[in-house]
Formats: sequence, C-alpha cells, structure tokens
Amino acid sequence: MPKMIVRFFSLLVLSMLLIACNEQIPEEKANAKENLHLSDINLVIASETPIDSIWIADIGQKESLFLPFKDTIKVDLQRTLSDLYNVYVHTGNQRIGTQLWLNGDRLLIDMTFDNKNLTVDRVDASPLYEASLQYSKTYKALVTSETDSTTIDNFLITEIRNHIDTPFSHAIVGNYVFRNQNDRNKMDNVYRIMRMQTDSLKSHFINNNDKIKTILDEKAVQFEVYDLGDLADEKATIILEPSKKYLLDFWFVKCPPCIRDHKRMAKNYSIFEKTNIELISISRDDNYELWKNYLTKNDYPWVNVREQKPEKRLTYDLSIWEFPTYTLIDHTGSIQARFSSFAQFENYINKNNKLKSR
Repeated sequence: MPKMIVRFFSLLVLSMLLIACNEQIPEEKANAKENLHLSDINLVIASETPIDSIWIADIGQKESLFLPFKDTIKVDLQRTLSDLYNVYVHTGNQRIGTQLWLNGDRLLIDMTFDNKNLTVDRVDASPLYEASLQYSKTYKALVTSETDSTTIDNFLITEIRNHIDTPFSHAIVGNYVFRNQNDRNKMDNVYRIMRMQTDSLKSHFINNNDKIKTILDEKAVQFEVYDLGDLADEKATIILEPSKKYLLDFWFVKCPPCIRDHKRMAKNYSIFEKTNIELISISRDDNYELWKNYLTKNDYPWVNVREQKPEKRLTYDLSIWEFPTYTLIDHTGSIQARFSSFAQFENYINKNNKLKSR
C-alpha cells in the first residue's frame, strides 16, 4: 500500500478515536489521550521515498534511539520530554533531518519527507514547540527591521526569564551573548539570571556559561605567553609602560568593518595623543603576505602585530569571535572596557572627558 494512503488511514483511525473520546461524558474526556495508548512521542511521516529507519535523540544524546520505520513511530523516553530533539530519516545513503524544541505529554507529530527535506507539518500539544516558533519569528522580525539594540536586548532578557526553567533559555542566551559579548555589564547581568537555574539545567549541552565566564573572569592580557609577529615576521616584544593605557584592535584584512575603522582611526588619530593611550592592532590573519601588503600600502602610524600560531591565539583566550573588537587595558594588562567599533571607543572617551571636566 503506498505510504500516502497508509498515512491517510492512520490519521483517519486516529481522528475517529479522538472524536469518539470527545463524545464521552466529561469525566472521561480527561482520559482521551490515555485511551489511545499513546507513547511520549507519536510520529507519522508521509513519504513517497522508502525510509529505512528513524533516529531520534535529544541534543546532548542522553537518549538516542534508532527505530525501524513504521506508519506510526512510537517513542517512549526515560527522561522528561523537555529539550531540543534531533529527528532524522535514513534512506539508502541519505541521512536527512531537522530539530524541534519539544515538551508536553504524549505528542502527536506529523512530518513530510520529500527526499531532500524533512518538514514538520504539525506538532500537537507542545507549548515549547509553539514558543520556539514564535520566538524565532519575533527575533528575526526585530533584527531585520533594524530595531534599536535596547529593544532587542530587552526582548531577549524577557524571553530568557520566561524560559528560565527549560533548556530553550540557553538558545536565547546564545543570541544575547553574540550581540553583547563586548559589554561586561550585560554579560554579568545575564550570568546572574542564569545562576537561578537548577544545576542540571546549568550544565545542559548547549549552555553558554563557559563563554560568559571567560569574558567575566579574564583579568589581564599577558602578551609574553603569545607569539606575536611584526612586519618582518619576527617575534614582537610588547612592553606596557606604567604611564599609559592601551587600546587593542583585534581585526583581520578581509573584514570590511575593520578596514573602515582603520581609516577612521587614522583620520582621528589625535584622540590617542590627547588621552595618552597607545593603539596596538593585533591581526588574526594566517596569511603573512596578505597582512604585510595591506599594512605596507596604508602605512598606518600605530603598532601592528599578528598572531603567529593558530593553536595559541590571544583572541581565543579572550573569547573574541566578532571583529573588530577593541579592548582597553592598563599597564598591567588589566581589561578596563571592550568595544565593538572605534566609534564606541570615541564615545567612551568623550563621555569620560566630560565627566572629568565637571
């Protein structure tokens, strides 16, 4: 019997049972799902392509199940249903799937497999699934409409609090950290919120705690433990003078906003002379010739060095994964502030100067 016909009859029988349950007296309605003998997850996949087996697992694979394909795949779990789940079909040499945030009691899930994609058609009675869809839709709309950062951050914090008792909070924190990694106060704020979780949730597979703690716990930059090369490709020695502060510019040649900032820095270079701050640009370029040619062509007046060993990078240890990033340090290497653009640094300096002049 073709798969589409089998699926039709499976759903027809299921619908008839649900209708029959709904016609029972009120006391029996509460037991309608139980009368259907449903498992934790009840999966129906429509496909014109023969499917060999199904793989279902939570994201951390604490429970990982390979099941033979059936018209209705019933999955019973040992753990509470509240996580991000992988659902994959195996057919021939193909392994194609998707991920769903799921919670609830004895879920009914309809999917369609078209030999290229596994599509979710319906998830019955899973509040977390619906919440994840609504969150993604709202967040995408805020970002694409160029909503101001404060509004987006407030939305993310509200959603984190709303889902603090589920692993979904970690996914939202991931978006928040990506946007605000250079703001230590915001990192401290979200870290304090996440500390309210249970220990089991704190250690969830997709948690961001290590990233956040690296940002918060990093006290000082120690140049002597890294191999930084100069324009001659020889090891550079950086000595921090007690009378100065230093702005570290983390960048790479094929980073358009980095290049734009370099032009602005050259134009407004007097800000460093006025504030007794020395600028040190630290490139993460692996291609020495590309980096050297760029600097030779532009002849910028500040110190330029390059990370020479990919396996031991200052950028990694400072959890810098967005470029450009600027870090203001004192003569001990202690981090004073971080910025995502040179304009932010200028605003910081101008604001501090105004406060001092009062």
